[in-house]
Amino acid sequence: MPLDPARRHQIEQDAITAAWEAERLSACDAAIALLREIADQERDDAGDVIIGTDADGHNDLMARITAFLAAND
Repeated sequence: MPLDPARRHQIEQDAITAAWEAERLSACDAAIALLREIADQERDDAGDVIIGTDADGHNDLMARITAFLAAND
């Protein structure tokens, strides 16, 4: 017996919502991991995080944060 069109639509919407929620949870997990890395960074005398760069002025953590924000904004 085929599904009622309204019921089929509701199942499709529920699947879309579940996929969206899974994507958001994954993004939250990635954000938490980045925040934990920031929390583990070296701090100055005032307690501020020191985000240093290499000789070329690059910082992997900052590049990853930038990429994360671009992908999840």
